[in-house]
Formats: sequence, C-alpha cells, structure tokens
Amino acid sequence: MIRLDQAIATSVLTPPTVPAWALARDAPSDAAAAFQAGAALASLDTLARALPAWAGAWRQRLALNCAAASMRLAGRAEDEAALRDAWQLCPAGADPGPAGTIFGAWRQLVLQPPAVSADRLAKVAEMLGLAWDNEALRFDERPDSTGRKLAPEGYDQYVK
Repeated sequence: MIRLDQAIATSVLTPPTVPAWALARDAPSDAAAAFQAGAALASLDTLARALPAWAGAWRQRLALNCAAASMRLAGRAEDEAALRDAWQLCPAGADPGPAGTIFGAWRQLVLQPPAVSADRLAKVAEMLGLAWDNEALRFDERPDSTGRKLAPEGYDQYVK
C-alpha cells in the first residue's frame, strides 16, 4: 500500500495565483501589456522559487517543451514524442542523434542551478550544436552606437 508522506502533505503550499487584472487580454497600451506580463512573471517566479514537490517534473516538462521548440526553430520535424523516444530508447553510451542531443542539453539546463559561467555557456552551446566564441562574453566592454555600454547595470555580479 502506498502511504501519504505527512511531511509532503503538510508542506504543500497553495500555489500563487496571477492577479485577475494581469490576465486581461485587452491591454490599453504596450506599457500596460508589459506591466501585466511582469506581474505574471513575478507570480511564476514565486511559484518556481517555492520548490513544490512536483518542481522536478515541471522542470523536465519545460525542458521537453523547449527542446521541441528548438527543433521547430531548427526546421526539424521531431515533436515531443520523438524527442522522448530519441532520449529514452537510446542505449547507454550511444549517440542519441541530433534530437536526443538537443533534448539532453535542455535536460542538463533544468538540472543545474541558474548560474552563468563561460564554461557552462560553452558546454551548452556545444550540446545545442552552436558555434561558440568567447568574445560573446565581452559585450559588457563594447559600447553601442550611442557610446553606452551594452551590459545592464550589475551584469558583472552574474557572470563569473
């Protein structure tokens, strides 16, 4: 018999809800739409940081959705079912093929903490089949056409 773990049962929080005004589809302006999107993202961020018991399954599902979107952007025909098959039916140590490799990259991204480093970006770019150039990390030192730096304020605290 399967028993309910009381620690999980008592620690489950009610998921945060998005305010009704943030769900309105008829924003009067672009600024209002951006504000509503920010409110929805804040609710989603609160939910993700709460680490509910089902967060791991949710992240894996997001990885599958992102891999399927990557396949569509790359002009490939693999959908979620084909990606799962490419990953799950591949023998251990064998090459999962392009679809399985892309899905594997997304799975790795959801398993690791959200930190940025040159090594991690290079590894993910390699797994996604993208060319990597270390100059991409130096955008904070180059000005745009108006002479302003491209990096947002506080950028260096996130890149190690």
